[in-house]
Amino acid sequence: MEMCRALLLMVVVVVMLVNMQGRGSEAQLVENFYSSSCPNVESIVKQAVSTKFSQTFTTIPATLRLFFHDCFVEGCDASVMISSPNGDAEKDSSDNLSLAGDGFDTVIKAKQAVEAQCPAVVSCADILALAARDVVVLGGGPDFNVELGRRDGLVSKASRVAGNLPEPSFDLKQLNTMFSKHDLTQTDVIALSGAHTLGFSHCNRFADRLYSFSSSSAVDPSLDPDYAKQLMSACPKDVDPSIAIDMDPQTPRTFDNVYYQNLVAGKGLFTSDEVLFSDSASQSTVVDFANSPGEFSGAFITAMRKLGRVDGRGSEARLVENFYRSSCPNVQAIVKQAVSTKLSQTPITIPGTLRLFFHDCFIEGCDASLMIHSPNGDAEKDYSDNLSLAGDGFDTVVKAKQAVEAQCPDVVSCADILALAARDVVVLAGGPAFNVELGRRDGLVSKASRVPGNLPEPFFDLKQLNTMFAKHNLSQTDVIALSGAHTLGLSHCSRFANRLYSFSNASAVDPSLDPGYAKQLMSDCPRDVDNLVHLDPQTPDTFDNAYYQNLLAGKGLLTADEVLFSDSASKPTVIDFANNPGNFNGAFIAAMRKLGRVGVKTGNQGEIRKDCAAFNNDHGDS
Repeated sequence: MEMCRALLLMVVVVVMLVNMQGRGSEAQLVENFYSSSCPNVESIVKQAVSTKFSQTFTTIPATLRLFFHDCFVEGCDASVMISSPNGDAEKDSSDNLSLAGDGFDTVIKAKQAVEAQCPAVVSCADILALAARDVVVLGGGPDFNVELGRRDGLVSKASRVAGNLPEPSFDLKQLNTMFSKHDLTQTDVIALSGAHTLGFSHCNRFADRLYSFSSSSAVDPSLDPDYAKQLMSACPKDVDPSIAIDMDPQTPRTFDNVYYQNLVAGKGLFTSDEVLFSDSASQSTVVDFANSPGEFSGAFITAMRKLGRVDGRGSEARLVENFYRSSCPNVQAIVKQAVSTKLSQTPITIPGTLRLFFHDCFIEGCDASLMIHSPNGDAEKDYSDNLSLAGDGFDTVVKAKQAVEAQCPDVVSCADILALAARDVVVLAGGPAFNVELGRRDGLVSKASRVPGNLPEPFFDLKQLNTMFAKHNLSQTDVIALSGAHTLGLSHCSRFANRLYSFSNASAVDPSLDPGYAKQLMSDCPRDVDNLVHLDPQTPDTFDNAYYQNLLAGKGLLTADEVLFSDSASKPTVIDFANNPGNFNGAFIAAMRKLGRVGVKTGNQGEIRKDCAAFNNDHGDS
């Protein structure tokens, strides 16, 4: 413990410099962060965790819970590790007093082992993140890569804990609200709750479900009767609160999907467990995880990586809706007018601007790096996958920037203007309105060489789509919702010609295509002719849920569209969006807001460009 605290003191000056200079590359977590400075860090931590586990099984649930609690308060910064002589540190909060000492000791032992080989290099926060992964594996769970590069926090106060940790009495709405503050989705809530397949709980955390549930029933009727009797036997009324029982009554020492099978059987220990199955909004995911251990493992890995990115370092990294309330209060109206004027000149404004936003965010983050023009033809926009971006999208942003500069010079970034314009074209096409978070800075890097492998391809299957989007904290639901933008715009025939003329040895035409639609496409796209066709053959100029209805009818244009319906993992969501435009709109708004946070530059990072197509003073890198 003292070692972690000493390291925190050593980095004070460095952290102060980082805060003054902007967040920079150190804010981007990467898997090989210590490849040069401490190349054996993962094996060192793994050995220390294994040694601790050989001494006590509690190492596993204690370390995993410690990681969760740490990330939810100040972010994943090891602030929960701090010991205060005054008893007022984060760990001293009543909600953290039940954290088992073996979790803390695991991190301390691992830190000591790392320090012996790499002194003053690896943060306690990174060691905790690695240890959390290692205990999952030791418990029989899935292995996964851990992103590294965290710094240890400088704030640890018991007073900051209240209201920031989920309670055992929470319902689904309360869980979703708390987790969404950290960019964690409902699927993440359900997946991370699966960690309750391990560990223990004190009887007082669920006693109300046994002895005082309601005026009509002392026992929660959602509990399996035999399980309720078992719990009463283990936890008599008013028993010593230090008594603890297994959270998973079936396989309490194995990381598996039995937790979800318990929920289906009425054997969820907490109310916050039980609601995941009893609430219709989450029930289907619980049933899926109960029946498919692979689906659970994949979702857990995604959620753990997202949880590990939770950042409590302060408002300098946060986008806010009213960022320009004082410096350019009319910015949204100015951009909207410029976009409307451009749309009156050409309908390509809508899909051109929306696609520009997607492509920009997926490379360097949402920083308008895609706008840069290079005389050498080597900027981001010059890469082959971006050459098909319509010029009207670029012109929309340029015109809006000019209008904003006329009223608010050197204030509003091109990145923010692009984000606003993307929202505005959705609304102008008949889609949902939503608030846009602002405060982005324009990037200083725009290279064609950075594009390959960072944009989804038209032939991607669901796993490939999920893998790429997960890198940006976007879930499978986000993949499906953002794909709904294909209700607008055009595609070159070359992007799907293989589905018409060379699908397989058994069939030249992709059999998943509706035959009539296939004939229509062949007429529009003769062999070796690269025409443009509408992505949505039904309502190509309207933002609606017809895209999903097309998928159900075998009229998805790209393979990456068709797989959303043909893959059983995503099919229910496609059907839901096809039948419920409100559900689609809500998911699309949530996904757009999450997309808009990808890789943003804030504070003193980047710049505010005067001209969206050029770096200021030629100090960018293209």
